[in-house]
Amino acid sequence: MSAYIKQLNRMAEAILPGKPPLQQQFQAWYGSLPEIARLRPFSMTEFERVLGTQGKYISPILLDLGWQRKRRWSSRGQYCRFWVPPQLGC
Repeated sequence: MSAYIKQLNRMAEAILPGKPPLQQQFQAWYGSLPEIARLRPFSMTEFERVLGTQGKYISPILLDLGWQRKRRWSSRGQYCRFWVPPQLGC
């Protein structure tokens, strides 16, 4: 099984040779933000728009980097999901 996965990774690298891995893309983007823009909650939609991929691929990266998922509840029962950077730790 691991040989098959390695082959798939090589094929993906051949198709997209100049594109860095998603975690590097995220860190480069996040690091380029001004400090005031970094220290706030983010929605997954923001990440998806910037990185051009789905949240299911972004969330494992965020968790590895120490980000936390939070929810803001309202009296109507609806909620807003967001991600908090490790520096805030709200």
